[in-house]
Parts: sequence; C-alpha cells; structure tokens
Amino acid sequence: MEYYMHDIPIQDFLPIFIVSAMVIFFGMAYAGFFTLVKLRLVKKWFMILAYLSWLALVACIYYLGVLLRVEPYTQKVLIGAMLGYLIFPHIVYFLLEKVHNRFEHHKMTTS
Repeated sequence: MEYYMHDIPIQDFLPIFIVSAMVIFFGMAYAGFFTLVKLRLVKKWFMILAYLSWLALVACIYYLGVLLRVEPYTQKVLIGAMLGYLIFPHIVYFLLEKVHNRFEHHKMTTS
C-alpha cells in the first residue's frame, strides 16, 4: 500500500489553521454546554447552544476535509466520528445517572 499525500496550496494553510482552531473551540463548547446542562448548573435551554456548537463543529470538520482534500473513506470516518461525538455524551450521562440512582439512592438492607 502506497501512502500518497496531496499537495496543499500555500494559500490554504491559514484557513486550515483557523478552521482547525474552530474545531477545537466548538468541540469544547459542545462538551461544556452539554455537561453544564446535565449537571443542572445552567438552565435547560442552554442545550440549544450545545447543539448549535455541534452543528458548527460538523461544518468546520466538513470544511477542513475539503481544504485537506481527504479521500472518500476518510470522509466517512469523519462523519462517523461526528455522529459518535453527538451520541456518546448522552450514553455516558444515561449510564452515570442509572449507576448513581442504583447505588446512591438505594437503601441496602443488612440481615
């Protein structure tokens, strides 16, 4: 298998750098707003900001893929990663809540 790397035009380096920074920013914003809402530290309507951050993250990842001229297989991997990043926090908090309710609020009887 031969590794082939496309040449990236010099004028794309600054957009790649900026979009990469936006990926980090919007990823942190999604995780941060999601966590704050789930911990009930802010009102539930802040979840809208979490999902808007995720949508901006998806747009940035897509544009970054365009700038880097990724292969079709890599595009599919990026789509899967974005779907996982949307769904995974829901699964984690669901499991944490179930474990918390089971072990923290369940009175154990001793015989």
